[in-house]
Amino acid sequence: MAIPHNWTPPLDDVIEACSTLELQEIAWCVGSPTLIESSPGVKHVGEREAEAARMGFEAWMERAISKGYDPNSIERESGNRRLGRRFERCVSDWFRYHPDWVVKAANHAVQLDNRTTGEIDLLLEQDGALLHLELAVKFYLSTCASADWKTWVGINPVDCLNTKLNKFKTQLDLSTRPEVITHLEQFGWKINRWAAWMKGWFFEHYQRITNPVLPLNASANCNVGWWCHEKDWPEIWTSAGDWVAIAPHHWLRVRHDANDVMTLANATELPVNLSKKRGCMVAMVEREDDICKEIMRGIVVSDRWPIG
Repeated sequence: MAIPHNWTPPLDDVIEACSTLELQEIAWCVGSPTLIESSPGVKHVGEREAEAARMGFEAWMERAISKGYDPNSIERESGNRRLGRRFERCVSDWFRYHPDWVVKAANHAVQLDNRTTGEIDLLLEQDGALLHLELAVKFYLSTCASADWKTWVGINPVDCLNTKLNKFKTQLDLSTRPEVITHLEQFGWKINRWAAWMKGWFFEHYQRITNPVLPLNASANCNVGWWCHEKDWPEIWTSAGDWVAIAPHHWLRVRHDANDVMTLANATELPVNLSKKRGCMVAMVEREDDICKEIMRGIVVSDRWPIG
């Protein structure tokens, strides 16, 4: 299936045009909506860039494959079950085969006085300008009906949206420090642009999902799902739906090989022990041949969450 070229295609059309699940994963990483449009002191990659990625994705696939790119290498790579690393790999691969960008460095460790001061996710050159780009994929749950960033917490409650947005500023400020500028100059790098690239999902409590309260400055088109405690899961599960559990390293996908997911045929069991694991990503799907297409997505968390 070809992507229509007379308007910016929706993400679903782009994913439909991808020949492999790994290419679909890259399409989601670059073409899905950003989570946050703005935060103090940080420029965020936004909808304009996501639209451009969707519009050009078919040409990107043709170019990458013609140059020998093997998207299956994402699944084979050591460490591919670490979701953050997998996300970084997908985004950096897209830049590496993009005609308008040159990847100067990825995961560059800043070494000062024989110690690591920090790391730069990506250094990218476009039209002679050098961009410092920090990446993150995040999944935040609302602890109450509030837009306050502090009330949006990760499955691991140590993580919260406010902390991450502050960390972005710290990460991007790294390359503005005089001693780091000197370090980068030895490689011929002079940074003059800075931005954050954050994708992922927000999850509202299932009882509020029909009228969710999203974080301040959330992207208008951000991905939104629901969450519930384990004790409430039987109230949500229904035999009329086709429910599956998604392995953590496949949370970047919205379509799945049927062999990669676990069918949840009843409400009495989940594939993880929530007394040991903090959450389980689930989805209602439609099946076509061996592919499961997500209709809605949610997270079931331990009854103790967000205490720990």
